[in-house]
Amino acid sequence: MDDIFLIEIRLARTKWRVSEMTFGIADSFHVKQHMERHPHITLFGPLVLKNGYGSRTLLATVGRVARQSLPVPYLIDGFEQREGMHGSVIAFPVLPSDSLRYLTSRIAEELSVISVSQNAWDEHPEKKWFHVTVANRLTQKKASEIFTALTSPVPAAGPRNIPPRGIGPKILTAFSRIIPFRKQPVAFLPPLIDDAGLRITVMKGQQILAEYDLVRRRWIMNAELKDIRSWQETISWYRRQAGFEVVRPAGPSGEEIFVIADLHFGHANIIRYCSRPFLFSDAQIMDEVLTRNWNCTVGPGNQVYVIGDLRYGSQAPPARQYLKNLQGSVTFIRGNHDSRDLGAVPSAVLEYDGFRFLLVHDPADASAGFDGWVIHGHHHNNDLRSFPFVNIAGRRINVSAEVTGYVPVALGELCAIIRSRLATGNNEPILLRYPYVR
Repeated sequence: MDDIFLIEIRLARTKWRVSEMTFGIADSFHVKQHMERHPHITLFGPLVLKNGYGSRTLLATVGRVARQSLPVPYLIDGFEQREGMHGSVIAFPVLPSDSLRYLTSRIAEELSVISVSQNAWDEHPEKKWFHVTVANRLTQKKASEIFTALTSPVPAAGPRNIPPRGIGPKILTAFSRIIPFRKQPVAFLPPLIDDAGLRITVMKGQQILAEYDLVRRRWIMNAELKDIRSWQETISWYRRQAGFEVVRPAGPSGEEIFVIADLHFGHANIIRYCSRPFLFSDAQIMDEVLTRNWNCTVGPGNQVYVIGDLRYGSQAPPARQYLKNLQGSVTFIRGNHDSRDLGAVPSAVLEYDGFRFLLVHDPADASAGFDGWVIHGHHHNNDLRSFPFVNIAGRRINVSAEVTGYVPVALGELCAIIRSRLATGNNEPILLRYPYVR
């Protein structure tokens, strides 16, 4: 195995969520021996180098291509069953960006000169199946059983879920949004989550040989591969590149009104649950970034509506302490995690630029007879199919922090989006405020 190499992209922000869902599926259907323990997207290989070529040449070739690339976005979208090289496969299909397709094509072109791939599809990168494996080497019968259960509108009959690894009783409720924990038949919500490849991993056998950092544009090797500070630096640079961390004030915003929900200041677990661009240990850094993003966007004279869940957790400072550092005049719409001392109201109705808006934390609490647009939070980015950033047909707008790119959104911007879509008759939902495919 030591002479076999694999070129892949390991998941970044979504690693924990996908790993836990993979574990849950594998456990529920008794296929843990077939599960993928390191979620990744294969770019090329497995491969064997041709005579005369060694690891240095392989890394030099990959690096030559990678230097021309930035982080490559993609969308993980649902479940899929296919036949692989060694049996049936259950996977999360990946919708690649043009930049991911191009990177894969260029790597295939360059590596075909110095190696022989054991994957027949590498000769046709334009037809590549981008995916993250859940389990492989399955019989077709077993794979079909799993796939039918995963895609059935009725919960799959079979063994119940066990509590996922490391999850205590206090956080099972929040976690159940991602993997339902219940004693009745299992059901898994098909994922729809965005991510970006930050590093290209070169495997040699079962070990990581090196990783090319697409953010910092250099190789990561040896002890640095396990250095958490290196990942912190990579993610920090990525946040700025992606616009998730604002570094310059946006300038005067007049009398604009802003909205945002589910900031969850101080809540370390939200980093995992909702794939936020921070390390799990970096709740304080998350708080600093969210505060800076707010103050670079909102002016002292602006009105801001926080539509629930400003902070959360026993370790988080009191809400008033966060408020002292946030610019603008803040009105709170009550969320399910807010303290009672904020003077929060259950909902609010605003009229702005010709539109009527109902602001309410959970859209399920909106009046069925309201004839305007509902601006809400509560669902974060855990069910983008039902609760995208802008649902034109349903007249709903999700301003959870993960969906807005961790920045408050101006009502003027929302009105412009609505007016543009209504004028063109385009009812396609807008999944996220930021572009997930570049």
